[in-house]
Amino acid sequence: MHATLRIFGFGRSVVLIEIIIMTSALSTSDHTITLSDGATSTYHLRSLEISTSEEGQEHHADITKWTTFCASVFSYKANPPSASYFARHFYNDPRRDPGLVRVLIHCPNNTEEERKHGEIVSSVRIFRRTLSCGDAGVSTIEAGGIGEVCTSPNHQRRGLSKILLKDAIRIMSSSSKEEGGMTSSLLHAAPDFRPVYSKAGDYRSVRSEWSAVPIKLQHLSTSKIGDERLHNDWCIRPAKFPQDAEQMQKLHAGYSEKRLITVVRTVQYWKEYVGPELGDSLWVLSKPNGDGQDIIVAWISIRKRGDRYQLREFGVDKSNDDNNVKTYWAMERLLGVALDHAGENLGTEKEAPLLMPTFVYKEMQEDMGSEAFTGTATEENDDGWMYVNFGDSRSDVLDLTTRKNDPISHVIWPTDSF
Repeated sequence: MHATLRIFGFGRSVVLIEIIIMTSALSTSDHTITLSDGATSTYHLRSLEISTSEEGQEHHADITKWTTFCASVFSYKANPPSASYFARHFYNDPRRDPGLVRVLIHCPNNTEEERKHGEIVSSVRIFRRTLSCGDAGVSTIEAGGIGEVCTSPNHQRRGLSKILLKDAIRIMSSSSKEEGGMTSSLLHAAPDFRPVYSKAGDYRSVRSEWSAVPIKLQHLSTSKIGDERLHNDWCIRPAKFPQDAEQMQKLHAGYSEKRLITVVRTVQYWKEYVGPELGDSLWVLSKPNGDGQDIIVAWISIRKRGDRYQLREFGVDKSNDDNNVKTYWAMERLLGVALDHAGENLGTEKEAPLLMPTFVYKEMQEDMGSEAFTGTATEENDDGWMYVNFGDSRSDVLDLTTRKNDPISHVIWPTDSF
């Protein structure tokens, strides 16, 4: 164990004195900030804790306090996320780790009681994720996602998020292979915040290609769900978990992971995270296999974003020639059911703009056969995903997406966002 004293200046208004007590990668530290009026504020940086009583009972008061804090900070939004939203994201994540939720505690009296039970005023969470590399030479990249970045309004503009970001980078870059070491970090930032992450953490933007495609509702299939069949005995039904998890894991790996830089999903991740996250918005196109089971060949989930929809999740099984499922054919039928379920009137001449990854749209164009998708698409690329690399060049996502010879497309499906 050793202690380090560092003093930083932030313009004319704020001075930060940082005392770090190094015990491990998940160290604690005290930070005292002096404002322009001479007042000081002391903050204690630590991880969240789940304590266990002598009887073996777990106590999650720290987690509850944190989810409530996150909900309060984002309460200004038009559709603010609730505390249960943040709790769901945490508890349903198979790789959740309270130690990787880093918070700053306000300690106005600088006491040990405050350090342990005081008010949370700033937060950053590290999400453990594995990324695929498409057909690149490296099969996967272990990465730490940055999310739940928020600071109480009463404590903003004091550099607290920057303290937490630098702490998170230190943890991720120093993690050992035995601990599931991370060689990269990713986050999604709005345009105004990208320079902040670039300057504070050397993050660089990666472009994901998306297109807004006008969908003519009157031409979509209005096939019903459940036992009513499409032609050739196909049917559309809600996804079922945990029953469908193994099929979905294999299908997603073939459609997305083997050709994109995207999040790798295990069977457990499908059962515990994707299923609860998408709920009844995930629809599958399937066909009976003769043994009382069915074979899933395509799936979709959409969500409303303002006056249009976004393709939250999609894929088609191209591995089985017997199925011979065209992308546009599967999209038309699944989208018809999904939009009908969302309350759209498919019998009108109205168009519903649908935002989808450009590679999906190009795939539809290659075997186009539907009047529903004949409108002119417009590019709406996403430059918000940002990366910093801790490993060798083979795991550098920016290099993989921009290389001259056979660049790899980057798509983080909205289902996997954090």
